Amino acid sequence: MSEKYEFKTCRAIPAATPVSQVLSELIAMKGLARVQGDQRLKQAWQQVAGEKIASQTTILGIKNRIVQIGVDNSALLNELNSFHKMSLLQKLQKEYGKQNVRDMRFRLKSKTNQDSRQG
Repeated sequence: MSEKYEFKTCRAIPAATPVSQVLSELIAMKGLARVQGDQRLKQAWQQVAGEKIASQTTILGIKNRIVQIGVDNSALLNELNSFHKMSLLQKLQKEYGKQNVRDMRFRLKSKTNQDSRQG
């Protein structure tokens, strides 16, 4: 009564994944797109803000399409918010992409942040 059965395994072979999709996933996993995007945003800000303002400000990042900009001193912070924000925003949207930037926020950079970057 000992009958031998032979089972053949049948595995589903996954469909081939396009190389473009694999590369996109790899870039996203490694964070390379963000690094390139941050660099592109910094370059756009330098071009839009001009040398004088760009030298006294730092792009802190972008979240929910709102660009965060650190400002060296409170006088410049007030001037940017009061007089230059809308024109800088429009120029940045034109340079970097309106779909990527919907607003900008200026923040006073703390003294401790400046000291930690120098050391």
